[in-house]
Amino acid sequence: MTNNTTTSGTESRLWIAVPAVSFLGIGIELLLASVGFPYAIWAGVAGCVIASCILCYQAYQKPRRDLVSLFTPLFAVLILVIPNEISSGGVLVQTIFAATITFLAVRVEKMFNAPKLQEKTMKQLLNEYIDRIEPLLAVIDEETGHLVAQSLLTYKFGLYPNAMEKSMEALARLDTITPRPGTLERALLILRERTAGFAESRVTANPEHVFTEEDYGDLAIQLRPDQIEDPTVLDLDNALILLYAVGIETSPNDEQALEEHQRFIIQILESYKEKLAA
Repeated sequence: MTNNTTTSGTESRLWIAVPAVSFLGIGIELLLASVGFPYAIWAGVAGCVIASCILCYQAYQKPRRDLVSLFTPLFAVLILVIPNEISSGGVLVQTIFAATITFLAVRVEKMFNAPKLQEKTMKQLLNEYIDRIEPLLAVIDEETGHLVAQSLLTYKFGLYPNAMEKSMEALARLDTITPRPGTLERALLILRERTAGFAESRVTANPEHVFTEEDYGDLAIQLRPDQIEDPTVLDLDNALILLYAVGIETSPNDEQALEEHQRFIIQILESYKEKLAA
C-alpha cells in the first residue's frame, strides 16, 4: 500500500531571520546603552518580539505545525514586554530568549518541513485499482459483466452451485470478446474451482487454476514471494476483488447490489493491510 502526502513545506531561508533580527536588536540595545540612551532596552525587546513573530509565521507555513513555535509571540510579550521579575533581567534574558527561538527556528526547518504522511484507506486503494485495470474493463460488455457480478454475489451468499453455474456462463461469454481477457478468465476459473470445493465441504489444497506472472499487473493484491503465506488463498482473494471491479464497472444492473457488499471486498484488502504497506 502506498501513501499519500500533503504538499511539502518550502525549503526557505526564513529561519535565518529569527537569529538575525533578535540578536541585531540586542546589539542595537547594547550600542544605545553605551551612549546612555534611556530607552535602549526596547531595541532588544523589539528585536526578540519581531523575531518571535517571524518564527510563528515560519511554523505556520509548514505542513506540520509546531505549537511551541506558533505561540512564541505570546511568550515574548509575557516574558519581555509585561513588567515582571524575568523581564528585569534585561540583556541576559533577551539573549537567552533569542537563543531559544533560534533553536526552535532550526528545529522547525529540520523536523517540520517534511510532508505529513497520510495513509490511504482501503476504499481509496480499491478505487485506484479499478482505475488501473481500465484497459481490461474496457473490453467487457454489459451482459458478461452481469454474469461476472452474479458469480460473485451468489458466492458471497453461499449459493455455491449457482456461483459455479454463473461462472461457467461468464466463461462462455468470454469466447465472444477479443482480445480475450485472460486474467478475468483465470479469476472465473479460480472461483469455479474453489466454489466446487466449498460445495463439497473440502479445501482445494492443490488447485488446477492459478494466476500467472502475466496477470500480476491486473491484480489488486501484489505481494513479494516472501510475503505470501498461502498462494491458494491469495489467488481466491485477488479473483474476488477482480470480479467485483468488473461487475461494478460494467454491469449497471448490479451496481447497487455490489455497492451494498463492498465491505466484503474492503475486508479482504484490510487483511493484507500491513503487507501492502511494507
